[in-house]
Amino acid sequence: MHQTNNLTFNLFICFFLLSTTSSFAQADFAKSDSYSISVGGASVTLQTPFAVFYNQAGLAGLEKLSAAVYYQQRYMTSDFAEISGVVCLPLKTGTFALSVWQTGITGYHENRFGLAFAKKLGPRLSSGLQFSYYMMDFPENGTAQGVFLFEMGARYELPGKQTLGVHLFNPFGANVRSTLNRHTLPAALKIGAGFPLGDMLRTYLAASGDLDGNYKLHGGFDFQPHDHFSLRGGLSGKPVNYAAGIGYRWSFLQTDLAVSHHAVLGYSPSISLTFNL
Repeated sequence: MHQTNNLTFNLFICFFLLSTTSSFAQADFAKSDSYSISVGGASVTLQTPFAVFYNQAGLAGLEKLSAAVYYQQRYMTSDFAEISGVVCLPLKTGTFALSVWQTGITGYHENRFGLAFAKKLGPRLSSGLQFSYYMMDFPENGTAQGVFLFEMGARYELPGKQTLGVHLFNPFGANVRSTLNRHTLPAALKIGAGFPLGDMLRTYLAASGDLDGNYKLHGGFDFQPHDHFSLRGGLSGKPVNYAAGIGYRWSFLQTDLAVSHHAVLGYSPSISLTFNL
């Protein structure tokens, strides 16, 4: 009975994801670490190794060799997981980053492998770009097909510690085709801002949309009562997703925990680890 229930739930998830394909892929790439999830995906201004997934310009501010890993158990089912990993190398010419991302359930997977480069163009302006290879399994014919993707972003710091960010994903509208199916990855744009409210609170706002007419608003906050500890919350929609998280930094290690709630599919806990070497 338990196995039957798991199979039924997995089939429901597959149907739901495939029926919302046009917006699903970009939303996943933009929420590929626990910090971004906990602030509702309003992460286009963040400076972190995971910026390879939502605005490569955020890599330009990194000063040390770093590595980061992420794991999410999607919708509280052991068969459906999302993982990602990043290695960043800052040099005098700019910051290079290698990344890998995977999500899926038994019989269905999506993978992305990326190479990014980011550079400071001035004391306040940074830019970045990434080339990726994206692969998707097509269970109906037992094959996997892939396509090359391109994305780019910019980040600007205002004098009052406010930041602005913009990210353009897949401007050429590449998509993956199989014999019987096509997986669309529409061109998408995301703009956002981050600004402080006092010494301990920082807020984030963003808006995203694609050429298929899917639009979302994102918002979140990061409350830091101590140098090493943060409390976060956020939401996005539609459909509405709520999220909350905590972060703790000790020496070279940053640990972030988050849980998000999908209006239809339920809760998804996640963890991210960032090592600043």
